[in-house]
Amino acid sequence: MYMAVKKEISLLPQAENPNSFSARFLKWLTTVGRWVIIVTELIVVSAFLSRFWLDRRNSDLSEVIRQQQAIIDSTGYFQAEFTSFQQRLNTIREYYSNQPQYKERLDSLTKSTPTDLIYNNLAIQRDQELNKVTASASLIAYREDSIVDFITNLMLNPNIETVEITKIEKKAKENNYSLSIYIIFADQDNTT
Repeated sequence: MYMAVKKEISLLPQAENPNSFSARFLKWLTTVGRWVIIVTELIVVSAFLSRFWLDRRNSDLSEVIRQQQAIIDSTGYFQAEFTSFQQRLNTIREYYSNQPQYKERLDSLTKSTPTDLIYNNLAIQRDQELNKVTASASLIAYREDSIVDFITNLMLNPNIETVEITKIEKKAKENNYSLSIYIIFADQDNTT
């Protein structure tokens, strides 16, 4: 009977010297090659497994971004209103910075007014024709000397340029005087 002979294929030469360069290189190549393949497979498997963690993290971050985008979108109206309010406030500030200082004129008028005079009506405004601040007022006085003191104080006041008395009247049944005046204030730059 004929027996089959098993043939083996070996890349390492058997007849050669095992210490030869080609034998040592071939042995090193197969040993290192195995480790390279194992390490490569470990890298591939770890990349494959880390993909699940990275996908979950990507999904979480996408959800956070969507929530923050919704917050930003919802505050858009508020931001537009706030910007509009800020612009209006700046316009008002700019307008009032160019307006005459009425407080100083009111203080000057108050200092000239005796304590027993009562203002019924007081209007302070800028006269465009004169380019000056003017005031018109109607007052009530219970004594004649208060009216005289008031007019004298106004004429001596350095902040007042012109005083015009438009009406002084005493009604028969009343115990008081009605007084209407028109005042032109001096420019603030000229006063001390």
